[in-house]
Amino acid sequence: MTYETKAPPTARNDEQTARLAANLYEHVRQLNYATAGPPSLTLPGTAYTILGNLSAATYGLDQVLDQINRFFLRELQADRLGHDQAGDLADVLSRHGQALGEARQHTRVLCAALSDAQSAINAVHLRVTRGCEAPPTVEGKAHGDDAGVAAAANDFPRPITDPTLLAPPPAGEPDRFVRIRRSNTPEGCA
Repeated sequence: MTYETKAPPTARNDEQTARLAANLYEHVRQLNYATAGPPSLTLPGTAYTILGNLSAATYGLDQVLDQINRFFLRELQADRLGHDQAGDLADVLSRHGQALGEARQHTRVLCAALSDAQSAINAVHLRVTRGCEAPPTVEGKAHGDDAGVAAAANDFPRPITDPTLLAPPPAGEPDRFVRIRRSNTPEGCA
């Protein structure tokens, strides 16, 4: 099983590009619901994976913001922009560029912080305990979807490395939850 999905074909017009941003918002909204608790978030490895993907996504946002700024500068230089209220385009785009520059700094800081949070929980796992109950849902009561979680309450929590839970990866394939940091600078975060 893989957690990666294939990217849709490249956007070929402004409508498709705008739809990508709308889909990003919708995916974040769904992730907010999913991470509220069981049954969608029950393993430390899932949280580890989410943090890694959020860090990577945040790193990508830095590039998106830079490219939007470059778009406006290119269009200004080609004299293809106007202003609805006859505002000074150079002044407007200067403020726009400064705001995007600040946002880009925040994305780099957020990327590094998410990477650090992910690294901090690299060795965290669930402990085996006897007689434990399934974790409550957000409302404090179990849903019908939680029946499997409740039935497994006597067997869980177990460490994510428990051989009865996961088949070992094929030889030479790295563990999808283990990320090795090569320096003090988080990978991909500048």
